Amino acid sequence: MRSAMLLPAIVAMCGVQAQQIDGYRYWFDDDASTVVTTSVSATDELILGASWPTGNMAPGFHFVSYQVRDTDGIWSVPQTRHFTRGNHALTGYRFWVNDNVSAITTGTLSPNMEVELNSLIDPGNLPRDFNTVTIQFRDGDSAWSVPMTRNFVKNTGEVNGYAYWIDDDIANSYTSTIGPDDVVDLIADLPTSLPTGAHLFTIRFSGTNGTWSVPLTTSFDSFVDVPELPGTSELLLFPNPVNDMLGVRLSTTEVKQLDLHLLDAQGRMIRTLAAWPVNGTDHRNWDISDLVAGSYLLRISDGTGVVNLPFVKP
Repeated sequence: MRSAMLLPAIVAMCGVQAQQIDGYRYWFDDDASTVVTTSVSATDELILGASWPTGNMAPGFHFVSYQVRDTDGIWSVPQTRHFTRGNHALTGYRFWVNDNVSAITTGTLSPNMEVELNSLIDPGNLPRDFNTVTIQFRDGDSAWSVPMTRNFVKNTGEVNGYAYWIDDDIANSYTSTIGPDDVVDLIADLPTSLPTGAHLFTIRFSGTNGTWSVPLTTSFDSFVDVPELPGTSELLLFPNPVNDMLGVRLSTTEVKQLDLHLLDAQGRMIRTLAAWPVNGTDHRNWDISDLVAGSYLLRISDGTGVVNLPFVKP
């Protein structure tokens, strides 16, 4: 049996400023009963995945979930990565809509070929409002990947509201209505009383027919105090990991002129963002969609101090 494996190294960085990583844990394929926990010497950055055992796994697609622990004993939000054991050249795909597995659409793949689902889905017979599409990929050993499901809306004008909650606290969810042309800046509405650390943010949308979408969850970082920037507090970095728009919200006790820069994982400056005058509570969003996948730092300085906030572009 071939034992080839595609499991890229993962760079983990501590999500809480002034803390370091002193441990990690991981498990495969949602089997948390076999979690492996390891302690390490305190460090700002840790490369994971190079020696994780996969020898007893069947060929095909799998996924690994992992967390890192800081020196205060706080675990990060779990992150999940897919990998392939065996012949990992993709040769085909299949997808279905709204759990209707009796109407699966299949196709073949060639090297460097992209699958554009928008052009393959026939919306004609789909209900208005929220729908789901589930896709799998086939490798050279004829093994199928773990199914991946995404939400989409037929006729976006039918969305009329949303609800979100923090850290699975659905009992205290925040609900609001929206119009068809409204743009919602969620970071402005997040609560200010969150403890320092990583948190989960879950949102769902409502349609005019009274149905709710499947909840979507992301993670973000909260910092109650920022001792490196005196007079600055209640800082949010949202979301983290981030694909396109990176948001920051913070509060100051006096007028500040903040300078922001993007750095790579080695601390080399790669971009200067616009200066940010702040007086009280304010927030900004920056488009980082053109960055390649990797670990980065957002550096914020106010003339008297500097803080570096780690984030990941998946």
